[in-house]
Amino acid sequence: MSIVAPSLITIENNLSSVTVDLFGGAITDFHLKQNNINPLSFSFSKAQMPENNKNGAPYQGHFLCLGRWGEPSTGELNAGLPNHGEVANIEWTFAEKNSNELAMQTTAKLEGLHVERKVILDKNNPVFAVKEVVQNINSLGRLFNMVQHPTLAAPFLDDDTIVDCNGASGFNQSLYKDVSNNILKWPNVKDERGNSFDLRNPSTNYNAVFSFVVKENVEYGWVTAYSPKYNLLLGYIWKRNDYSWIHLWQHFENNHIKYRGIEFGTAGIHQPFNEILNTATNIFGERTLAYIDVGESVTKNYFSFIYNTEQGFAGVEDVTIVNDTIQIKAKDNRTDINLKLTPGLIHELSK
Repeated sequence: MSIVAPSLITIENNLSSVTVDLFGGAITDFHLKQNNINPLSFSFSKAQMPENNKNGAPYQGHFLCLGRWGEPSTGELNAGLPNHGEVANIEWTFAEKNSNELAMQTTAKLEGLHVERKVILDKNNPVFAVKEVVQNINSLGRLFNMVQHPTLAAPFLDDDTIVDCNGASGFNQSLYKDVSNNILKWPNVKDERGNSFDLRNPSTNYNAVFSFVVKENVEYGWVTAYSPKYNLLLGYIWKRNDYSWIHLWQHFENNHIKYRGIEFGTAGIHQPFNEILNTATNIFGERTLAYIDVGESVTKNYFSFIYNTEQGFAGVEDVTIVNDTIQIKAKDNRTDINLKLTPGLIHELSK
């Protein structure tokens, strides 16, 4: 483990490297050593941040939305709560373990939530696992949401980047008050004018967040992003019971895609809790918010992988974990990608 800058910590194996910024707790870099292309290069400046976030860490890379996803209520805003929850806005602390593993934690005093995170980079593969334990330190139980917010940017992200996932029914967040009349089926979506396009590789200049429930009757949810320019695949896989929603944010500037969020979490509606309660606590059979009791701890895990594919890779059909192996099925019936994890890694997350 090495400290790259005052707030940056890097762990690595022979194939890949992962960097975490303790200021905001974001995973800011995950790349293969053979090409150094970092899909998580997204970063906001202080000026781009919401006004109530500007005194803390800026959004970057893959950050954790904890407490809430989106804006706080008027009262919470007046109390000093930032958008997307406090933990992405404050300092974290860490305890070193070894060259491919780190532990870090933070306490969000306004949210009343304490989170401990363990990041383990597989010894033999470009795969890292994350275990996060969240505890309610309030004297009252509370509503909360928890959303992983990986965000893509250039050079990995361009107009040709392909996003795949195992989403099913979905909707445009701008139409959250009328979902039943605006149901979408992955990957086909519509803008607010009713124009249809394919969300795998959107060419429509339209800034939006689209949300989908993970397919029913599957053990794992997953989302991937593929760069044909670099033949590079980034992906995430998690237990569906941990996170049942997938959220895809797209932001265009000058008719070209600039940011894509490939998010997953417990939240269904990108609104304050009072608005969620007034709108829908359940959509497509899935809860849109969660509850954590006094002193209760909630544990959630996920894996991320990065891989150089063959030329002409057409995207991902399915991702699963079988016998400690992440199995990635290609859409074009090419040879499947199998990433055999170090024995005991999955067991380590279950402790």
